[in-house]
Amino acid sequence: MSAHPGTTPPAEPTPPRPTSPEPRARARRGGRVPVIVTCGLLVLAALVWTGPGLYHRLTTTDPARSDDAPRGGYTLTVYFTPSEAYYDGPRRDIRDKVCPGEELPDAFPADYLERVDLEGFGRTARGDYLGWDFDEHCYFATDEPPVGSHDNALVPWRSVAANHLPYGTEIRIGDCGPGVPGDICARVKAAHWRVDDLCSIGCDDTNHLDLYIGEQTRADLEDEDYYFVTEGATVRARAPEPKG
Repeated sequence: MSAHPGTTPPAEPTPPRPTSPEPRARARRGGRVPVIVTCGLLVLAALVWTGPGLYHRLTTTDPARSDDAPRGGYTLTVYFTPSEAYYDGPRRDIRDKVCPGEELPDAFPADYLERVDLEGFGRTARGDYLGWDFDEHCYFATDEPPVGSHDNALVPWRSVAANHLPYGTEIRIGDCGPGVPGDICARVKAAHWRVDDLCSIGCDDTNHLDLYIGEQTRADLEDEDYYFVTEGATVRARAPEPKG
């Protein structure tokens, strides 16, 4: 689920649905509010009075928790890129929701659009991708595969969406939690996951990882064991090495 190139989708957490995983999303785009002179003077006076300690608190934030110790209580969900080829519901007109300057078909299957609205991207019948801009609430077309929060290509069985861990954090799953078949859990545990994206809808729980499993290749994907929701997973998270 991606924003229009150059933008990022909002992060408005809502409770996760119990029957299906929710998509990942980009960080909210925002700007700084102009600081008036009076506030600047007050901050300057505070810095002089309290010294470097206050300056540190005003200009830095504590890093997200990330270490190599195993931690339990994680929720795992999965997300994917839907393909129009596997949806045949009534068509829905999107002419009033096309981003400026985009040339798109007038309509798509409504059930396909519902998935694109959640996941952010979908492969179209003509071979390119339909994207949903979470900031502008409009559709756009792109030839590029789905990307994550840093405009990085999402990699099946590697990319993870998470809000509480830094971009680039390496993830290893030691236990899947209840309800995941053994063969599926074995693949999840063997994968070298990496935080490539941010999650908004359904990701209010800080111990929530959304695992990307790639593009849809069959109609009944959501009925298969690979499409799961589980709680009580055990995870190791290793922060990326500092640059420089």
